[in-house]
Amino acid sequence: MTKRILAYLFHLAIATLAVPMFAFFLTGSAYWLIRRALAYPVNPQQFYSDYFLSVAAITGLWLAYSVCDTFTSRGAMWIWIPSTLGFIIRILVWRAAGSVFFHSGMIEHFFTADCQAPSWQEPDFASRCADRLFLTPLAVGSLAYSAGAVIRRRVHNID
Repeated sequence: MTKRILAYLFHLAIATLAVPMFAFFLTGSAYWLIRRALAYPVNPQQFYSDYFLSVAAITGLWLAYSVCDTFTSRGAMWIWIPSTLGFIIRILVWRAAGSVFFHSGMIEHFFTADCQAPSWQEPDFASRCADRLFLTPLAVGSLAYSAGAVIRRRVHNID
């Protein structure tokens, strides 16, 4: 039982710490590669805002698939639960706040808000962008991490 709890905590740490960190570095690397190869006209902050969630999902899938090769995937399949509960609680708190800063809809606030690093000094940046830049990638990465563990189990027919 202790081994399962430790394995779950290990997977939880990877999903909540390593996936967003690797996704951040991969997004930056992808920007510089695409910029050099295609003369991409968008600035790095806009690229990050546009593609970070996709990169977090791909990173979560890949990292879980890789890690579950060495460590058991049974606990990794359930990593989505704490992050999803946290995400749902944050949505409920956000909806209950009713602040003037929360005019946008839920999809826009959590998924499509235009949040770029140079605009951090704007008065409403923290209320408008913190969820989009920090919480949503964590939830998406954790969901993808669990999906990667499930895919690993199915591909290798592990019961």
